[in-house]
Amino acid sequence: MRFFEFNKSDTDLESAIINVLMNMKGDADERGESSEISMDAVKQIMSNTGYPAFNYDVFKRIYDADGDLANVVADFDKEKIIIKTDAEAEKDPAMDYDDQGSTDVVKKMAKSAMKRRQ
Repeated sequence: MRFFEFNKSDTDLESAIINVLMNMKGDADERGESSEISMDAVKQIMSNTGYPAFNYDVFKRIYDADGDLANVVADFDKEKIIIKTDAEAEKDPAMDYDDQGSTDVVKKMAKSAMKRRQ
């Protein structure tokens, strides 16, 4: 096999896993729920679609190599994959605001810098 054929198979594999996870995301969004799947179930699905060598290490390598998979996956470990869904986004904590009013501090700093320039 030539080198570019390995890269092609990685992109095919990435497309296949993204399609599987996007289908699950769509189903979960319709129900208004979060969604996760075990790594064993993903291995079985990928094996059934023609990728018998799929495992956690392959998933992690694809996840680290390209941002497309990161757009679909909220979190993962060796046991499960948590998919980014609308319900998952609602569970994220609200932005943490500081008590100092950082925008006011920046405005003051900018004003004093402008005064020094004049």
